[in-house]
Amino acid sequence: MSKKRLLTLTLPLTLILFVLFTKWWIVDLIDGPDYVMYGFPLIYKAPAFHTSLAEQFFIVEFFIDFIIYFLMVFTLLFLIDKLGFKIKLNKKLLIIIYTIATVLFGIEVLLATVLETSFSVKRDFDIEIKQTGFKFYFSNKERDIYNQLHQ
Repeated sequence: MSKKRLLTLTLPLTLILFVLFTKWWIVDLIDGPDYVMYGFPLIYKAPAFHTSLAEQFFIVEFFIDFIIYFLMVFTLLFLIDKLGFKIKLNKKLLIIIYTIATVLFGIEVLLATVLETSFSVKRDFDIEIKQTGFKFYFSNKERDIYNQLHQ
């Protein structure tokens, strides 16, 4: 597979994985309450402190996380291709993958813009990590653990 075709598949798969799979962090703010934050390997999304349901995003951490996801997906696809398992995609499958990536990305952008979301260049507060785990988009395991900690 050519590098151009490899990149054509890497971008939508990166978007899909980036939205669907991440790490949750239950953290204690220094001189503040506990929160659930998200991002792998760095925290790039946290609840906004000024209002409920809103979120805050940290741009530097977000880009580092996205680049790491992109490089992992590219490396995996490259190794699969080099090991002799030729990746062949027909146009319909590629369109389906791009459609899924676009829908997931659109949902994330919509959720990030509907509420009073704030954007910071970098996280500017200290935290103490209490517990971590991995999250699939549709699960709320971290919320259950968070609620158990506060009962």
